[in-house]
Amino acid sequence: MSLWAICLIVVSALLHAGWNLLSKSNKSSGTAFFLSSSAAASLILAPFVTWYLLQVGWTQLPLTFFWFLLFSGAAQVVYLIGLGHAYKHGDIGVIYPIARALPVLMVGVGTAIIGQVLPVQVWLGFVLITLGCLIVPLSSLRGLSIKEYCSLGVIWALIAALGTTGYSILDKEALNLLNVSALEGVTSLDSAIFYLGVQFWVIFVVITTYVAVTRQWTEFSQAWQIRKPSAMAGLMMLTTYGLVLYAMTMTTNVSYVVALRQLSIVFGLVFGVAFLGEKLAMTRLLGTGMIFAGLVLTVL
Repeated sequence: MSLWAICLIVVSALLHAGWNLLSKSNKSSGTAFFLSSSAAASLILAPFVTWYLLQVGWTQLPLTFFWFLLFSGAAQVVYLIGLGHAYKHGDIGVIYPIARALPVLMVGVGTAIIGQVLPVQVWLGFVLITLGCLIVPLSSLRGLSIKEYCSLGVIWALIAALGTTGYSILDKEALNLLNVSALEGVTSLDSAIFYLGVQFWVIFVVITTYVAVTRQWTEFSQAWQIRKPSAMAGLMMLTTYGLVLYAMTMTTNVSYVVALRQLSIVFGLVFGVAFLGEKLAMTRLLGTGMIFAGLVLTVL
């Protein structure tokens, strides 16, 4: 991975922890928050998406790309709704590491299944990251048992982790299709921003459909009431994942990108303690330290 790609992901990790802080501070439902933030993100990039399509044309985009986009958007919704519910039942210092770190091992296994080879050192880093994430929720190492993980917040965090695994693999494949197609008049950065824009439109449409089908009409009014903080979160979400998508175009194996993104766990721990007054337990420090050590092994 290039130094430039690493720098992009570090900045992305900081912003990612920031919008998660806004999500945790949000008093409305997670569905309303992400409905509003995805709407804001979609509108912000709508002019660029329009320009890209005028430059390239729908017919130049392979059909497989749209399938990847659709399933990735659905996986993003699983992640966002899972994260929103998880924050209603647990601290950001507990939920955030689980939702962010578990996909590292999951994506590593997924890329191995599709034929990409990882060095032993990287696998060791992945294992350290995963173990660190499992230690973070514990109140004490002496209390290590399955009961510590049987909370509603942790269950929702696991669902969010599955969503992250799905969209990370699908997004990399979708970007590969755009690059392989060698579309005229656009760069890899243009394609990354375009993909980001249409992905947020898919997220918005899927959440809107979910709310309408389940007849949760109050979610629309709540989304409007929190439109200002949600718009800020939407802008941060755009920026953070836009940087990740651009970094993906410089990296052959998406698992490296997913692993390095977990630096946001360290930022999330600091933000939770500094701004939300959450307890700084020794297990959280130990777990976060293991995650950081795993990141170092992965990057080196």
